[in-house]
Amino acid sequence: MAESDRGKVLMLTVGTGDLMRPEESLLTPLKKSMKQGRWERIVLLPSQITKSSADVLRETLAGMPIDIKPLPRAKQEDDADKCYFHFDAVIGGLRAEGFGVNQIVADFTRGTKAMSAALVLAAVRHDLPRIRYITGKRDQRGMVEAGSEVVSEFETRLSTGGKLADLALNFFRRGNFSGVLDVLPDPRNPLIAPFYPEEILDLSAGVRGMAAFYAAWDRLDYSGASRIELPADKPRGEWAAYFPTRDMRSWVGSLQAPLPKNFAQKAGRLRKLAADLLANGERRIRDLQFEDAVLRAFRVVELVGQIRCLDHGYDTEHLNPDDPAVRSVPAGSHGADRSFAGRGPKEERFPRRKAAELLKVLKDPMASKLIRHAESGVLSAEDRNLSILIHGFEPNRFLTKGSLRDHFKKLETLLLEDGGHEASSWIAVARSMDLSGL
Repeated sequence: MAESDRGKVLMLTVGTGDLMRPEESLLTPLKKSMKQGRWERIVLLPSQITKSSADVLRETLAGMPIDIKPLPRAKQEDDADKCYFHFDAVIGGLRAEGFGVNQIVADFTRGTKAMSAALVLAAVRHDLPRIRYITGKRDQRGMVEAGSEVVSEFETRLSTGGKLADLALNFFRRGNFSGVLDVLPDPRNPLIAPFYPEEILDLSAGVRGMAAFYAAWDRLDYSGASRIELPADKPRGEWAAYFPTRDMRSWVGSLQAPLPKNFAQKAGRLRKLAADLLANGERRIRDLQFEDAVLRAFRVVELVGQIRCLDHGYDTEHLNPDDPAVRSVPAGSHGADRSFAGRGPKEERFPRRKAAELLKVLKDPMASKLIRHAESGVLSAEDRNLSILIHGFEPNRFLTKGSLRDHFKKLETLLLEDGGHEASSWIAVARSMDLSGL
């Protein structure tokens, strides 16, 4: 039976009531709650002591679909943990049968304080939207007077909304920005907004924009990130620490701008890209996405070679094969790192290793370091091409967080040797997207 076809379920804790007046103090109020609404099933939750009262209710109301789920052992009615695990399991069983959270109502009126607290906690844990409680005029002892009982329902939206906000914040800190977008409601959706409190919708309106900005930046969609409309003000509380800074927005804006044609300006832009890919790869290591980290490492080294060639007036994507320096580069292949035809009728394109060889011809001091990187472990062209994400058939079983972090430290040194103080500031901005350290 589909969830939409199910009726509603009422769960009620069963206490002792006034032992001198069980009918007035216990059975009548429970009956009133049970008769208010149309129920496919009523589940009574007594202790071992009050199970007999639950049996009386079922016999008295023989026409109602009543189940009894007592606490398994004696004296558990005063153990909030034991009560919680039992009630949680009962709700879980109902949901496994196909009852949705909107179809289950919990009444925590009767029973010990431990039982009442446990049922409320279990209801909130399962996101039950409504809880009911029987109130009325109270006597001198503080007990509701017989005949004055009123069934009162209230919504759990504030508490469950707060739970959603806490979950979203946890995702945010760990860089799971798509998870934030999945968890927090979109206040623009008229079908969803009515089910959430105003406080959560206000928070969500700002936080979703922040999450979308970081998510786009993290997937290297700089143009998309630049188009995200961020809130005018920082969100309240702990969220304020994660509001994108002016440096972050400026950084993403610089990366989404068209690539300059001027060689010097193009080299400067690519240096920023290399810093961003370094930080992006470090986040992939953090998230144990080792194969993805290797690809970013390979690209960073390749970019440094391209940048240094631009500094000398050579674009490795468009090389003149008749240029003396280009002709001086050995024609033989280096493993899987070969020359490629250029994009023009008389052009050549140099991949990473051959770009390093060209720099060697040009007597660039970085040439030997780039050649060593091209031959080092998981950063070599051969290992890169054997990645399951390129041409390989199996993942690299030798990749570890420690080994990759060591390689990325070497990459950082390479970028700093190439770009100096500016590279240090660029890497710092790129790394600022890792919010897990805040």
